[in-house]
Amino acid sequence: MQPLTEQRLRTAAEAVTVLVATSVAVLAIMLPISFASLIASRHLDLLVFNIPRAMTGGAFAAVITAAITFAVGSVRTARWTALAALCGILVNHLALLPINDDGHLDGLSLPTLNFIDALFAGMVFGAMAVAVWGRPLLRRVYLFAAIGATILGDLTQTPVDEGTDSFDGLLAGALPLWFIAASVVALAYFSITEAPPPRFSLDSAIPLSPVFAAVMAYSTILYTSLALAANKSSLGHLIAVAATVVVATTAAAFVLPGREGLLIPLLASFAVVGSLVITLPRSGWVDLATLAATGAGLLLGLRAPRVLLAAAAVIALGLLTLAADLLDPPATLVATLGCLALGGIGGFCVGTAVPESSPAAVVGLGILFVPSAGVALSDTEFGHLAYSPTWYRTTEVDRGATPATAGIAIAIACTLTLALVIRLRPPANPPAAD
Repeated sequence: MQPLTEQRLRTAAEAVTVLVATSVAVLAIMLPISFASLIASRHLDLLVFNIPRAMTGGAFAAVITAAITFAVGSVRTARWTALAALCGILVNHLALLPINDDGHLDGLSLPTLNFIDALFAGMVFGAMAVAVWGRPLLRRVYLFAAIGATILGDLTQTPVDEGTDSFDGLLAGALPLWFIAASVVALAYFSITEAPPPRFSLDSAIPLSPVFAAVMAYSTILYTSLALAANKSSLGHLIAVAATVVVATTAAAFVLPGREGLLIPLLASFAVVGSLVITLPRSGWVDLATLAATGAGLLLGLRAPRVLLAAAAVIALGLLTLAADLLDPPATLVATLGCLALGGIGGFCVGTAVPESSPAAVVGLGILFVPSAGVALSDTEFGHLAYSPTWYRTTEVDRGATPATAGIAIAIACTLTLALVIRLRPPANPPAAD
């Protein structure tokens, strides 16, 4: 009885470690490395303009790391890779400590540190997927942390001063060092004390299809978002961007074997529509309720996978966003319902279309890190894809009907892609029962 209890306690502690480590990785990709303490820094403008590229770099690093560690076929190697990258994040954040009174960093570049942070975080995200994929409980925890921390990272980017026109009022806080250090210590303990598990792969060749799929999807989404941000007033540019994104995600879905690519177009449409959902102003309890909705949606998707139903839910989310933009209902109500729907539908999308292989899952989840066309369309004046005031979706911004309409159109097209993949690709063997 005692060994069984100890094993359960260890499993629970491992689950918490996976939750914290994965959340650190996601938030390090989603959030700038430094906020309020560096408001006066001369590097700030360059930092905010490079954040979309850093996020995309983190997504690429995640896929490459997942592919390589999967080819090695060792859970221990994957864990130690994640631990080494977590240590890199900690050291990178420690480099921010020597700050002058005027907010300047001596000899350091915030954009460089932010990019390094995203790359290390991507390595953690990719390696953790491989490390936990063979254990159903830890896999569920990883998936929850992936989508939950992504949504939470978006929701917690709240401006200090909502009335400011500069970047200075937007930057509010960053990952605390103790949070990063705790994840390092916990993962180090389990990496050291873990019994050597058997290899799960006998093929040492690096799977290239996830890398190719990521290159097609991520590069296209980032490039088209950059182009749309600079030419959002042109209907021709908008149609071209929407068509290009759909074609690229469709090709990426078919590059992966079987139905492993379903998550790519599904999350691509969710990313566009979700980037337009009104999230401010809201009460403090909404964040926790959104995480609860995310977990419920994830469990529902895992237990009763319905890919086309998830796609329809994304379209419905787009329609609700369009209605909010046109009808101007109470702001707090719109933000509350929007956040809850964002969590529930996001969790359901991940759970219902999660692939059997960890590298394919990382490709799909990485879509959430690449700034989508929705981010570009949210901004009516800025003219650049950057960490701008429009990343905070408030009812105070009059966007008109165009952004939500474009999101709905992309979601409908991605739904057709999903139906095509389901029709042309036979279902794989069902995963082992959880």
